[in-house]
Amino acid sequence: MVKMDGVDARPSFFRSAFCKKTPTFAKTNDMKKIYILLALIGLMAASCADDGDGTPTIINPSAKMTCKIDGVQWTALTRVTTNTAGGFSINGSALQSDALDITIVGETTGTYTLGTMQFNFTASYSPVASNTDSLYTAINGTVVLSEIDQTNRRVSGTFNFNAINVKNNALNKSITDGVFTSLAYN
Repeated sequence: MVKMDGVDARPSFFRSAFCKKTPTFAKTNDMKKIYILLALIGLMAASCADDGDGTPTIINPSAKMTCKIDGVQWTALTRVTTNTAGGFSINGSALQSDALDITIVGETTGTYTLGTMQFNFTASYSPVASNTDSLYTAINGTVVLSEIDQTNRRVSGTFNFNAINVKNNALNKSITDGVFTSLAYN
C-alpha cells in the first residue's frame, strides 16, 4: 500500500473496488454463493443433452395414412386413432390446417359402406379444419378394415369416397386410393 502522509495514495475507485476489507463471515457467504452458482451452472450444462437436429422422433415408423384428393397425393403427417363405443375414429392431417376423418361403428374386419343415410359410418375432409364452410362430407364410398391387431392395438385398411361441401352441394371432392397402415389406437 502506498501512503503519502498517512493517506492511501491509490485512486479512490481502486481503493473502493479492490482494497475493501471485508469481515471473514462476508467472504464465506460470497464463497457459498459462488459455489452454489457454479453448481447450478454445472447442473444446467449436464441436463442440456444433445436432442438431435429438431427432427421429430417417429414412434410408429410403419404407420401411415395416404390418399389422393381430386387426384393429388395427400399424406397425413399426424394421425390419431381411437377405439371407443364399439368402433374406430381415424383422423389425419397433413399439417396444412386440413383434416381427414373416418368414423366406423364396428370392430371387425370387413367392408363398411359410407353414405348420406349411414349414421354409423362417416367420412369427411376439410382443407381448412377451422372453417366449417370448407367441410366436405361423404355421400358414398367404402372403408375396408383389413387388419385389426388387438394385441399390439393397430388397425389397417383402405378407403375411397366422394364428398360434397356441406354449405354448397355444387362443390365436391373425390378421395381415392386411401390407405391406412398400422395405425395405433388407444
